[in-house]
Amino acid sequence: MSSTTPDQQATPEDLEILFQNSCALHEKGVLDEAVKGYQVLLQSLPESAMLHFNCGLALFDLHEYPAAEIHYHKAVQLAPQDPDIQYNRGLNFRRLKQIEDAVQSFESAFKAGDHSLDTLYSLALSYQDLDNFSQAALLYDSILQTDPEHLSTLNNYAYLCHKSGDREKAKSLYQQLVQLDPSHGAAQHMLNSLTGNTPETAPLAYVESIFDNYAQNFEQSLVGQLSYKTPTLLHQQYQNIFPGKKINDCMDLGCGTGLAGLKFSACCKQLLGIDISAEMLAVAEEKDIYDKLIKADILDYLSSQAAPVDLIVAADVLTYMGDLSVLFEKCFMNTVSGGLFLFSVENSDREAFELKESGRFGHSLHYIQQLCEKSGWTICDSHSSNLRKDKEKWIRGTLFILQK
Repeated sequence: MSSTTPDQQATPEDLEILFQNSCALHEKGVLDEAVKGYQVLLQSLPESAMLHFNCGLALFDLHEYPAAEIHYHKAVQLAPQDPDIQYNRGLNFRRLKQIEDAVQSFESAFKAGDHSLDTLYSLALSYQDLDNFSQAALLYDSILQTDPEHLSTLNNYAYLCHKSGDREKAKSLYQQLVQLDPSHGAAQHMLNSLTGNTPETAPLAYVESIFDNYAQNFEQSLVGQLSYKTPTLLHQQYQNIFPGKKINDCMDLGCGTGLAGLKFSACCKQLLGIDISAEMLAVAEEKDIYDKLIKADILDYLSSQAAPVDLIVAADVLTYMGDLSVLFEKCFMNTVSGGLFLFSVENSDREAFELKESGRFGHSLHYIQQLCEKSGWTICDSHSSNLRKDKEKWIRGTLFILQK
């Protein structure tokens, strides 16, 4: 019997051999061939919940989530009380961004007898994604009663409390997490934001993780829900000061999904995007506006950059950096004579900079002026503006144009 062609005369022994071969391929990670084998078997055994489930698992591992749902759906119809099918279907729904369906699947898995921490945690995450913080908190508490050292729960529960305004609970959870995992830079960073400590910068892994996880919903959330308009405001400011000015090379630092690139691409011949997040760069690449995209820490890249550019843009990037002295020096070194540096900062009343409760940094006008005097930049223009919303309130910031 062929592994890809159904044979109506196949014996049970033939089907068993094909099933074992397909499972072996699945375990070895030869997923395409495993799927082919399962699909051949399904032609002979279309009512096998196990085969539909296995096929769904392999397609999930191939990131073919819509195709996986077809098989999970059929498997659930055939075996509605199988908790493994319900749980894995829930995971697939999360990848499809169908969070309400994911909740239903995880709850079905629980009702069918799967009371594992994985199921409770996935259900809690889904409720958190739906902003049902009270239900998520109940589940997180339940998990921690069973396993007080469940790191993922401590991390997400702390963030939930932080976001919902329960500072003391968030602080306690972050402290527990840091005690259990002293290398957890993100937890330490957020704990600093709640205790008044101001480090020199945010941990690189923390920033990368945030934006990798945020990439697919970044523009919808930031532009659609939070009224983010910093790239537009920076471009308008540039046009007001240098109307119709065309340049050769522009470097978009922390380019993200390309929102600033969209605004500045028309005024430059070459556009380069730098970002630490591979997921954000993947979205930016789809816009087809950059001549080159590079995954790198911006300070590392500026240290290795040989050819100076005419314009550097950093929209909503400095909010993840405290001490900007090295950045200003490196940007100065990487621009031509008369070159420009455009950026935004969130305002701060401190002497220099501060880490806010949001986990972002704010910088004072006095601090920016000091850095310019030290590094050689001239401030061409600066003005305060609404950058975006946070909890329905505008975040005030300042937009700068510096010239070398």
